[in-house]
Amino acid sequence: MPDIPIQDEASSALPTPLGALRSFARKRQSGQGPARSQAERCELCSEVIAPSHSHLLKLSNRELVCVCQPCSVLFSEQGAGAGKYRLVPGRYLALPDFHMADEQWESLHIPVNMAFLFPSTGTKPVMAYYPSPAGATESLLELEEWQTLVNDNPVLRDLTPDVEALLVNRLRGACDYYIVPIDACYRLVGLIRLAWRGLGGGTEVWDAIAGFFQEIRAKARQVRGREDA
Repeated sequence: MPDIPIQDEASSALPTPLGALRSFARKRQSGQGPARSQAERCELCSEVIAPSHSHLLKLSNRELVCVCQPCSVLFSEQGAGAGKYRLVPGRYLALPDFHMADEQWESLHIPVNMAFLFPSTGTKPVMAYYPSPAGATESLLELEEWQTLVNDNPVLRDLTPDVEALLVNRLRGACDYYIVPIDACYRLVGLIRLAWRGLGGGTEVWDAIAGFFQEIRAKARQVRGREDA
């Protein structure tokens, strides 16, 4: 089985949460493509924002919203905007001692060696998605399976629902686990969609994936053992 499948009919495609992946990935690819003719603006107040800025997650459709610093404060956990939006945090954690046996991974029924999993405040208490050339695809994940992971890895208890994810990379012999903001997962899916060529993906997509995880490793703080983050 390939690391990233062309199509998986057993899983339902994600229709709306990652609908803006292509534009989001392009915005986040610094130094690539033509320079923007217009400055990027906050999607709430229209103020000009820097290339590196905060995001809100719109809970109704899981779309990302680019915001300025004042708006991000407004919609912080202590702010007045809780309910409709949730502020995407900025922490990155590397989990070198994360415990997941091969049998546990296989029990998740994710037909690709990379995925992101996160607790949700929606109708499903936990969600799991994997990237593909067509975008992000949902994989069925039972709460009991997730709870076993949490019991074995207490660091997962502190995940902020909806906006922080466990990112698993088992591509090409890797065995890497991270806690990342959800916008990083969206960007990964967008990069794969933009870079994929032909049936096997081509060199460009694997270079993009390698570059992405190199960036994640540079940002992440290591959490050893089973300590809480």
